Amino acid sequence: MLKKLYVNNFKCLVNFEIKFSNINLLLGANGSGKTTVFEVLHKLQKFILGEFETTGRYYQTSEIFHQQDLTRWQNSSIQKFELEIAGNGGTYLYVLEIEYQDNSFARMYSEELIFNNKTLFFFTIHNIYPGIPTASVFQEHPNSGENILEYFDNSRSGVGLIPEISKHEKLTSFKKLIANFFIVQINPFAMTTESHGEAKHPNKSMSNYAAWYSHLSQEFLNQIIELTLELQKIIKGFNSFQNQKSGEARILSAIFNLPSKTSYKINELSEGKKTLIALYTLLFCTPETDCTLCIDEPENFLALPEIQPWLMKLFDYCQSNQKQAILISHHPSLINYLASNSGYWFERQENQPVRVQKIVEEDEEGLSIAKLIELRWIYDD
Repeated sequence: MLKKLYVNNFKCLVNFEIKFSNINLLLGANGSGKTTVFEVLHKLQKFILGEFETTGRYYQTSEIFHQQDLTRWQNSSIQKFELEIAGNGGTYLYVLEIEYQDNSFARMYSEELIFNNKTLFFFTIHNIYPGIPTASVFQEHPNSGENILEYFDNSRSGVGLIPEISKHEKLTSFKKLIANFFIVQINPFAMTTESHGEAKHPNKSMSNYAAWYSHLSQEFLNQIIELTLELQKIIKGFNSFQNQKSGEARILSAIFNLPSKTSYKINELSEGKKTLIALYTLLFCTPETDCTLCIDEPENFLALPEIQPWLMKLFDYCQSNQKQAILISHHPSLINYLASNSGYWFERQENQPVRVQKIVEEDEEGLSIAKLIELRWIYDD
């Protein structure tokens, strides 16, 4: 579970820190920095893991981090990111610093991974023997020392490049936790019906849903069966999926009972139905534990009676520690349902950094429910 995010000198996030619980709702006006939080998480995931869901290609630092993302009113040339994640029976702390020299590309200034206060990996640009970049990988067994990696390629993440073998079990577990971040802003218009291979992970827009389904149907058949049974309850007339071979590709269709089990390609369904399918797949077909769902405005394209059952089921999953959810929403139903216990209020004046407050009851520190009602972000029954 993601416990804490710290960001400094990235767009509107300056000395920014937010602590997360099992379920979290990010609120605030447009431009207040909510989506920027998801952008940071997505960049860090890509930097550490590369294209882990498809090609396995790793990214260079300069492909992920760009000088225009520096905070405009800051003079520092270094960005800093920290992730604190609970998992594997302990707590990980990942720290990354990116440096921009003059008008040159970004370079990794430092990278460190700590588990329960014990360093697993460490690199800093200053740790260079006569011009030779080096990094340290610390053995995970008691009383073990460190391995020095000479001629270390600091153009990309060192944590990502360490091989996933038994002697790096804790480091490997960290990467699996990062892989279990599902960061999406569902765009049903982009969801295609055709796939030319399998994708282990949905992309940000979920345009590769068909390729993700191809993977799930091969590797997680029980979850697909559960998903199908749930969709039969919530989408009128829905029967099942069909993922039929067509030349070098597969065509994903939804079969409806009437008339006479008619099939419709995924891109022929309404935007609302595609959104529901995507949301319930995220709920049923992602890992049962150590999974973080980051969903930007899940209510888009849906009516209130359509989003409420999904929201209640998500809430139950999170309350039973099966999943973690971080949602961005402007929808009154989600705000009323989650704000008092799980809400965070983002606020930002023009050309000023983001301020975030926990939404609390009247007698606690933070932004009160009464103030949220006054701002007309929640309605009072």
